[in-house]
Amino acid sequence: MQYTITLDHVAISMGKPITAPMLIPVINEPAPTRCINKPFMVGSESYGVTAMSFGNPHGAVFVDDVESVDVPSLGKSLGTHRLFPKGASIVFVQKIQKGIFKARLWQYGEGEKSFTVESACVAGTAAMMTQNVLVDKANILMGDGNFLVVWDRGADNVHITNVLS
Repeated sequence: MQYTITLDHVAISMGKPITAPMLIPVINEPAPTRCINKPFMVGSESYGVTAMSFGNPHGAVFVDDVESVDVPSLGKSLGTHRLFPKGASIVFVQKIQKGIFKARLWQYGEGEKSFTVESACVAGTAAMMTQNVLVDKANILMGDGNFLVVWDRGADNVHITNVLS
């Protein structure tokens, strides 16, 4: 991870998103490729999970209304699901408008948190992977922050910036 700090923002280079199921780890059978919008059953409900890591396992779930999600309960059910054999943090993501998303986090082993840099990157990168945004950047509103996540696909590197002013 590389940091750049100026008077008006903090930028962090998160590196390459890890999407290989065996490296996250996530069970993605029968397909050995990336886990994008894979159905995870919780009770009688199915949730599409996009799994990735920037060092810690995460699942991103797109929802219609992030404020109506029972993050502690559903986050724990998904984060400890048998398809995440070592557990994972879960980011719930709502598309607000073109390129702008609101997200909430259930942090594995801790419960609901306002944000982590990694979870904001997961939300933005998952939006690009699932084509919820067709460019290589997304604004993520999470906690009290507004984060710009940019995925340089040529270098396969994700950057995040929090504008402070």
